[in-house]
Amino acid sequence: MNDCSASCRRAPHIAFFSGDITRSGGTERVATWLAGALAEAFDASRSSQGVRGAARTRISIVSLFEERAAPAFPIDARIRRFTLYPAVSHGIWRYFATVRRLVTLVRQQHIDVLIDIDGILDMYALPVKRLAGVQVISWEHFNCLTNPGVPYRKLTRRWAARRADAIVTLTGTDRALYERRFTPRCPVAAIANPMPVVTPTPVYDDSSRLILSAGRLTRQKGFDLLVDVAARVLPKHSDWRWVILGEGEERALLERRIADADLDGRLILAGRTDDMDGWMRRAALFVLTSRYEGLPMVLLEAKAYRVPIVAFDCPTGPSDIVADNVNGRLIAGLSVPAMADAMEPLTDDDALRRRFSQHAQDGAERFDESMILTQWMSLLHDVAAYGDKEREG
Repeated sequence: MNDCSASCRRAPHIAFFSGDITRSGGTERVATWLAGALAEAFDASRSSQGVRGAARTRISIVSLFEERAAPAFPIDARIRRFTLYPAVSHGIWRYFATVRRLVTLVRQQHIDVLIDIDGILDMYALPVKRLAGVQVISWEHFNCLTNPGVPYRKLTRRWAARRADAIVTLTGTDRALYERRFTPRCPVAAIANPMPVVTPTPVYDDSSRLILSAGRLTRQKGFDLLVDVAARVLPKHSDWRWVILGEGEERALLERRIADADLDGRLILAGRTDDMDGWMRRAALFVLTSRYEGLPMVLLEAKAYRVPIVAFDCPTGPSDIVADNVNGRLIAGLSVPAMADAMEPLTDDDALRRRFSQHAQDGAERFDESMILTQWMSLLHDVAAYGDKEREG
């Protein structure tokens, strides 16, 4: 008979903590990918050990609520989903109730590790660490210089630096900023988001006259600046059109700006799409006008599809993905005139776009899925080992 001390010990339960996992953002996309990749990796490891009755590592997703009936991105069937509230629920006045609900769920489901897929969720998870003994990994998807939408985000970052078991940033630049600004007591790991694997292999069409942008229609994404760039570029190139994919609270504002710039029918707000693959394969250029980012998934997608990129060199992310004048252009200072000037030769010269496309995947190995999964597995192993020492001590 196999030794039960090895085979029957309860395996850890790892839960991803989300505001709403059914959303269609880059954060939700990479979280669902990582959850599924971990479920597959842990099951493969368990099978390879061949120990009958070996405990299975559980992977779950916990959301504050789920607004949509189905998630925007597929979730592995092995992954259970939980919600703290049965319907959409906002408001800081629910803070203590939310902490209580999370404590109850952690205890009932024997959750060992909470991965907060947005650092603002540390405000709920860190009290639960103290109350229920769960370990907390704070996963930063912006950068530590920005506090989008929530002014007390900077307070949760300081709290995480003192109390979290690990912090994950998307770039080495942001890791250095964290270490310099907050002097964390826990490890800070820089783990990039993965570049998607595209099949069949994309073939760049240098005859295309489509400029593509995508993202939530919010101030962060800078689509108001994009309209100003388009007003300089499109009137000179009657055969080009520019499509923005996505929805958000700034749609009405952007519609007015597009009309005022006399760009109706040339600069198109196409809304959400289930065919990003088709759009990327038709694109001649991908343009990002964000005021700030973490590591933008849309640029990794464009890179995977071999589409030349023009992007503001905002903090942080674009410079990790784009090599200026090699596979795209990086524009300093959120300068509308500079971006328009950089796009001129690209719209005029098919050969230049083709050359950029041929170098689009330079440096892509940094974003390899298997390497990123290995980094996460190593981090989880280190966090679990640290938790075992704490419990033994």
